[in-house]
Amino acid sequence: MTSRTVDAADSAKPVGLGLPSDAALSRTTRPGFSRSTWMVPMASLAGVVMALGLVIAWFPKTWEMWNLPIQAIDAPSHYYFIRKLLRDGLSVAFELNPNDSFYPPLFHLLVCGLIKVAGLFGISVNIFTGLNLVWIITSGLVFPAGMLLWCSYFFSDLPRPQVAGMCLTVPILSVTSAAFPFWFFDAGPLFAYGLATSLLPFSLYAGLRLIDAIADRGKRDRGDRGLGFRVPVNLVLVILILLAHPRIAFTYVVLMVFFILFRLSWKFIACTAGCGCLAAALFAAYVMYRDHGKNYLHPSTWFHTFQPTRSLPGALGVLFTGNLSGPAGLIMAVCVCLALAASLLLSGRRFREGLSLVLSFLLVGVIYVCSAAVSGPLANILTAAWYRGETRPLAMLPLAIVPLLVFGARCLLDPHPVRWRRAEGAQPTDESAVASDDSGEANLVAGWSSGLVRDRPSRVLGVAALSLALVVAGNVSNPIRVDLARQAEANAVLDRDDPHAQLTRAKFRVLTTIRDRVGQDDAVIISDPMNGSMYGMTLYGLNMLYPVYNPMDTKNGKVFGEVELSFDSGDSDRLLATVCPVDPSYTRHGPGGAGRAPKYFLTMGPQAPDLQMFTYKAQYDPFHKQELIDGYVRSGAMQKVEDFGTPAGDGEPWALYRFACR
Repeated sequence: MTSRTVDAADSAKPVGLGLPSDAALSRTTRPGFSRSTWMVPMASLAGVVMALGLVIAWFPKTWEMWNLPIQAIDAPSHYYFIRKLLRDGLSVAFELNPNDSFYPPLFHLLVCGLIKVAGLFGISVNIFTGLNLVWIITSGLVFPAGMLLWCSYFFSDLPRPQVAGMCLTVPILSVTSAAFPFWFFDAGPLFAYGLATSLLPFSLYAGLRLIDAIADRGKRDRGDRGLGFRVPVNLVLVILILLAHPRIAFTYVVLMVFFILFRLSWKFIACTAGCGCLAAALFAAYVMYRDHGKNYLHPSTWFHTFQPTRSLPGALGVLFTGNLSGPAGLIMAVCVCLALAASLLLSGRRFREGLSLVLSFLLVGVIYVCSAAVSGPLANILTAAWYRGETRPLAMLPLAIVPLLVFGARCLLDPHPVRWRRAEGAQPTDESAVASDDSGEANLVAGWSSGLVRDRPSRVLGVAALSLALVVAGNVSNPIRVDLARQAEANAVLDRDDPHAQLTRAKFRVLTTIRDRVGQDDAVIISDPMNGSMYGMTLYGLNMLYPVYNPMDTKNGKVFGEVELSFDSGDSDRLLATVCPVDPSYTRHGPGGAGRAPKYFLTMGPQAPDLQMFTYKAQYDPFHKQELIDGYVRSGAMQKVEDFGTPAGDGEPWALYRFACR
């Protein structure tokens, strides 16, 4: 018998980006295969570089994309956070929100650091260029490298030439789908959560190695690092991704839960479950504090505005095609089905890993389908952690699909057919070996068919051909990804058909005029952010009271609601008593900065149509009541200082007013 059965603990010993250790190399080298040491690292480097090239090739090349803001629902917030860091330094890193509450700062710190470092070399980088560069590096370099490291856990026991082929393919395959990272650049865009997703594979790999260290503790030394190394590494990586975006923890749990259940003892599982319940309770308390006023005991009311974005068959199609379309989607669906079958039937002693990957894929699929096509309380509960929509769950698909494809390919290249048999009656022969769990209860028998062994060259060629076809088809013909690039490019232009869009050329001119007139004295400017005024902060760092569309009302955020209510009251004295003390430094409400800078009010048309999904948009309605504005002018509470006419052509005047603060 020339083949061998792979031990589950020994087979998962990847080092670096798919590079096996010397011990693993001795186990995996087959007669006739080269021992060249450069093959795997060169293939890894080539794969990551090609993945980066694909991301760069996708990125829009227009001047506007690099010098103007992206006009999307979340983009102004990210620009605001970067400007706040540039203005105030690291002291505000954990209070980036307009009300000085926490927002995950890692992405914005990276952009700020890039701009500062470039300045040391005399290179001026604006925040729009800096943001794009950080996105390209993290999405095109960090994410493919992380996916390669994570997936190497599942294929490093193959012969070195096949490992090299995997190392070349996995990074490219990671950025083949439009689901991530390209989807996140246009869906919001979600830069902070996207960075967390890019870093997540590193933490997943570290988590699997930690599980190995826990499961192997007390056994003879296998030449691997133990808990003293694995625990600190995991803690550092977890803190890092939480600083990128804490909600990525839910995705981590979804992708790791079955590995924990199938590899660890019940004591560790119980401990992990207890920690998870505590974390969930703390998260629930935080959400109830932040988003107060909701009926959390009735899940059917949590997301009353939710509308399915896809049909059930359409959502299932996206799941199995990995958000690829046409021939590429068909090839992906075939590969996913083959990987599902191979992971369960040909995994041998690594059956628990295959089962974990299959169940992770199915769990991700349930979450995604519920987020896109299913209504009701159960769907609300399952998807609440990802903000009840398909945006974030869609980006989880590559994290579930790529490792499954890799492990399925590994099983096809090195199959160990699995059949269920009670251990007591099983007598291992030269054709079979018993796979046992830690308690000694064997319930699987992994057999090796001599026919399959003789057919190895054809299997290698078949898997290689299918992998190559998937990679080529996904990157040559990917209409969804092309459409995302066009849409991202369109979101940065100023010449738009709708005069009420978030940022038009007319609004750009108005904000530039305001910058030139009042921007130098750090004046506070009050306006409905959803009409595009929030881009005054984005473009020029103007001190907009509402620099983002949702400043919230916790911590120092009470001032936002107070200004809206006082404006709606029609009482000039109440309005001035509320507005005039606003501190322009951080828009804090208090005596510290009272009267230090003038306060202005800007009208600039109605709210942008593409921001209408915001649940609390009605809170800004008082700022559009012309009778209130005219009344404040007549009473002397406000004075018009700049008339911009009616640039939108709808008869609604645009103007800048100054409050009569002393």
